[in-house]
Amino acid sequence: MMEIFSEELLNAGQQNPNIVALSADVRGSTGLKLFAEAFPDRYFEMGICEQNMIGAAAGMALAGKKAVASSYACFSPGRTWEQIRNAVCMDKADVKIIGAHIGVGSGRNGPTHQSFEDIALTACLPHLSVYSPATKQDVRLCAKEMLNTFGPAYIRLSAELCPEPAEYRCSLKGLSLLKHGKDFAVIGTGGILRKALKAVKIFEENSPFQTAVFNMVRLDSLNGEIFDPLKHFKAVLCLEEHQTNGGLASLIAPFFAADKTLPPLYRMGIDLRFGASMDAEDLYSFLNLSEQNILSRLTEIAA
Repeated sequence: MMEIFSEELLNAGQQNPNIVALSADVRGSTGLKLFAEAFPDRYFEMGICEQNMIGAAAGMALAGKKAVASSYACFSPGRTWEQIRNAVCMDKADVKIIGAHIGVGSGRNGPTHQSFEDIALTACLPHLSVYSPATKQDVRLCAKEMLNTFGPAYIRLSAELCPEPAEYRCSLKGLSLLKHGKDFAVIGTGGILRKALKAVKIFEENSPFQTAVFNMVRLDSLNGEIFDPLKHFKAVLCLEEHQTNGGLASLIAPFFAADKTLPPLYRMGIDLRFGASMDAEDLYSFLNLSEQNILSRLTEIAA
């Protein structure tokens, strides 16, 4: 995802000389390398000082620039929440925050570098647009909207992409359909949806049920109409590479509770745990988010 965002940022920078970029010593792994090489006078290396980076980005934005500030999500918004809240969102500053390597993306770097809490930190903030792409198309569309609109925004990028069918169309106003189905539905966000697609394929091969998979890309400014396409399903499983407390399920559950025409909602995510230092695939199993875990959960719901 970071490579794709890097391409879009370079294109935007070529068209808009007011775009500047800042990084906390991680430009190569968070999507700023191409921009930094093309526009060295508009790139600012802040060192491992994430809070200063956000403060500087806010100052540049308030002086008329469009500032892009990047780090690992565990550090921004993890370490920079106060600055995002007070310096960016309160002043509606034109700052675009990249939180890279969400979820298990940093693998062997261990739990300090694995961000399972960034949705909870960002979706609660006024004026902040929150983007959570899963596919290549998602990343490009999110980047284009972020970089061509005014105001605070956050994009969470993972190390892996979810494949997209030829007919896939990303929506930034509702649910994006990754796979058709008529009995059950999975709704998720981010790169982990690639595991949902694999698990659903096995589930359908071993059961009479067809299962749809929906992708939720925009996590702010939600409304009940977004979930109308889910009303005819028997049940919905919300899947996320995030703590279940404060994550996607916490954002959408109030709508399911208020609308009795919506089906039962089940949650699947990280249950108040930290990660560990291991390869990403092993870490998914450690956190009970492997394809086999998803398959087992679908089987339980369908029983």
